[in-house]
Amino acid sequence: MTSSNDVWQIFFDGESKTGPKGKIIARVGVAFVSPNDHVLSHVFLLTEPCFNNVTEYNTLLIDLQFAQQMGITYLEAYVDSTLIINQIKGEYGVRHEDLIPYHCAVVQLANTFDGFYISHMSRLQNTKVGALTMLAATLALPADTSYRLTVATRHLYCSKFSLEVSEVHTISTHFEPRDW
Repeated sequence: MTSSNDVWQIFFDGESKTGPKGKIIARVGVAFVSPNDHVLSHVFLLTEPCFNNVTEYNTLLIDLQFAQQMGITYLEAYVDSTLIINQIKGEYGVRHEDLIPYHCAVVQLANTFDGFYISHMSRLQNTKVGALTMLAATLALPADTSYRLTVATRHLYCSKFSLEVSEVHTISTHFEPRDW
């Protein structure tokens, strides 16, 4: 029996779209959720054009490698591709020969965890990760580059509802340029 304190979750999405110049852009988004509900998000653009199912398998492989590097031993994965889920569970055969090496690699890597579970999550339920994949495509960085982005929520510095007119003050400051 595994305690829920040991189980990490990943929510991922990968998709391929034709870009403005007719080139296929493969993008990947993933959110790792720790047992304490901390979220680690990553986005990637794959450097080679590929179709959706290959992108989904690549996404899962990247996620499993990250999980392994972080020392995660129990993992639940959620994705919107029922084909990939059923192939990994062995309920569907892998017929397309391009997918066979990816399927074998995922199964081999998944078996290195003490516990691995994969299940369906609809695209509507997976909107945060979908937004991450859109962000990856929008940034469209060159190969082997990274971009650090922090997304956080904050209260307004001066909420119009909590700030009375009498509290507004004008501050006058004067800055002298420095000679460097």
